[in-house]
Amino acid sequence: MLAQSNSDNTVNKNYILIIATLGLVTIATQIVLLREFLSVFYGNELVIGIILTNWMLLTALGAYIGRISEKYIRNIASSMWLLTLLAILPLVLVFLMYYLRDVVFIPGTMINLVQIFLSSLTLLLPFCLISGFTFTLLSYILSRDHGRNLISKAYSWESTGSIVGGILFNLIIIWFLQTFESLVLLSVVVLGILLFVAFRRKYKLSMLILPLLLAGILVLNFTMDLDRVTRSFLFQGQQVEYFKSTPYGNIAVTKNRGQLNFYENNLLLFSSNQPTENEETVHYTMVQHQDPENVLLLSGGTPGVIDEIMKYSVKQVDYVEINPWLIRAVDKYSGIYDTSAVNVINQDARLYLKRTEKQYDVVLINLPEPYTVQMNRFYTRQFYEELKDNLTKQGVIGFSVSGSANYLSEESRRLYSSLQNTLNTVFEHVTIIPGNKNYFIASDGQLTHQIAAAITERGLKTEYVNRYYIQDDLLKQRAEKILNTLSRDISVNRDFKPVTYLLDLRQWLSYFDFNYWVPLIIAGLLAVYFIIHLHPVNMGMFSAGFAGASIEVVLLVVFQILYGYVYNIVGIIVTVFMAGLAFGTYYRERIIEKTTVKNYYLLQLVLGGFSILLPLIFILFQNVHLPAVLIHALFIVFMFITSALVGMVFSLASQIRLKKLVTIASDIYSVDLLGAGIGSFLVTVYLIPVLGVINVCLVTGGLLLLSGLLTLGRL
Repeated sequence: MLAQSNSDNTVNKNYILIIATLGLVTIATQIVLLREFLSVFYGNELVIGIILTNWMLLTALGAYIGRISEKYIRNIASSMWLLTLLAILPLVLVFLMYYLRDVVFIPGTMINLVQIFLSSLTLLLPFCLISGFTFTLLSYILSRDHGRNLISKAYSWESTGSIVGGILFNLIIIWFLQTFESLVLLSVVVLGILLFVAFRRKYKLSMLILPLLLAGILVLNFTMDLDRVTRSFLFQGQQVEYFKSTPYGNIAVTKNRGQLNFYENNLLLFSSNQPTENEETVHYTMVQHQDPENVLLLSGGTPGVIDEIMKYSVKQVDYVEINPWLIRAVDKYSGIYDTSAVNVINQDARLYLKRTEKQYDVVLINLPEPYTVQMNRFYTRQFYEELKDNLTKQGVIGFSVSGSANYLSEESRRLYSSLQNTLNTVFEHVTIIPGNKNYFIASDGQLTHQIAAAITERGLKTEYVNRYYIQDDLLKQRAEKILNTLSRDISVNRDFKPVTYLLDLRQWLSYFDFNYWVPLIIAGLLAVYFIIHLHPVNMGMFSAGFAGASIEVVLLVVFQILYGYVYNIVGIIVTVFMAGLAFGTYYRERIIEKTTVKNYYLLQLVLGGFSILLPLIFILFQNVHLPAVLIHALFIVFMFITSALVGMVFSLASQIRLKKLVTIASDIYSVDLLGAGIGSFLVTVYLIPVLGVINVCLVTGGLLLLSGLLTLGRL
């Protein structure tokens, strides 16, 4: 192995620029592709976990294959051609993703998990293999050409490129550009950097071909509206009236036979001319209050819903919607928000409730079901307690869950039971009113099933919710039938233990006849295999990658639970994670001078101890009111500490191994990605729902402590 130097002053800046460009194109593509995958395949944590795991595993495989690069590739010019491919591939992959969606799969059907796994694996394969291969190649060439082991420096510079890409695409570009506009800009930036290096190193072929590629991409962008063309593939038979890529999801408005359809990430949110759903959403809850004056509407503020609310002559409707682009799209076609009685608030619902002191008579929760950990935040005991603090004495809340009043599957029964039990911990009275959906109503005041009678008494004009279509006695019987099937033994849903997310996920999987535990068994066996067969140094890196990804997921989830979903801050936290990796790998030699097995072992213990300490901090945050600025700062510090420790582990691991440089680079980078991929998947999909956030931190810390002991004992 080559000797390690403490000075990087002689490192050729062209190498640094190219390695940083690899990080930039990789993180930017991941940000864009993940969003587009969710738009095409629908989005919950299981789908996200499958896609990210495929990304990590394929990149790890590419890094491992990269060990053959020393036999066939002699100079940095070859890596520039690989980066050229990486600059162009995202455009091709996103186009194919949309074009093939209804070619490969039956239009209008739900895509099952096996199909999602195989589809994402196939589409990601070329990009991820090339990016992983390129990192190993660049690490090897950098170290070889400079006469010393610079693998950890390559990792640091790649992470620095990821920081730049994360800031540009996660915090800036995503707010202003459409998907293909973003990808074209990415291609132009990467090809421009490569052309700059080609001129400096006088690569004549690159100087000829790169300008032609740049010109071709720009001409394609200005002559075709690629975003509109690709979206039309998903809405065949409908006219796409409006489309907008937003940080919160892709918004589309289509028109079909005079009906407007509003989609977010390819999921139908609502359509015009839906009187039945609009009336049920509003009246089942509103009639429970004798004189509602102030109403809080959490999401789903369609013209039909607001029109129904206004029939009660309310003074004010505060409509909270996090996605301002969705509001603009609805307002563009309705103008419903122009009235002074409707106050639109662009904010996360939980964040708004923490900040406001206003009291409401009725709260209509028109949010999606708890099919993600993020949505689960609106179905927990803590959330209902926050709601109750903002309710008047006889205030009422209501929300709906899909299902049938005539039959509940075992999965639905358990989900309903958890929702019922959770509401019962906060409100004196809870009931269910069956309709096209089943509506949970809760209040400290008395509740009634005499819906039609109440509508008649108030003289409200409705098309469906009235005595001509609804029999109150039958409504009560159907409600009691559901309530009698529910169990008190199902756990209450809490912020730090998302029970309803797990139950909703299992209900969703039941549509495919898919066993929820199969992926866990596969991922668990893979993890055990790697832990048993890996070299002790690689095993330590695998565990650190697992822990780093796990803690990152936990911090993001807890931040949203405690403070609310604020997209800008989440993007900053993720970018800080990359900054910590860069810092840890680059400055490790100054912080920990000796490259020893003992220090490698101690670093794993420190990371494990930090993971075990986090639950105490989370509990403190939940029970003690702290200024928002302090919470922001502390989460950023925690994220930086976590990733900096992982970066230091990577740096030490790359120096301790006594192998050929190309082998070290491929091994360490690939096992880091393997650990991160398996860790993020298991934690997001299984460990947080099943064990809860607190226990996940303890399990992660325990894994690192065990890994550290095994590393020390086997080296």
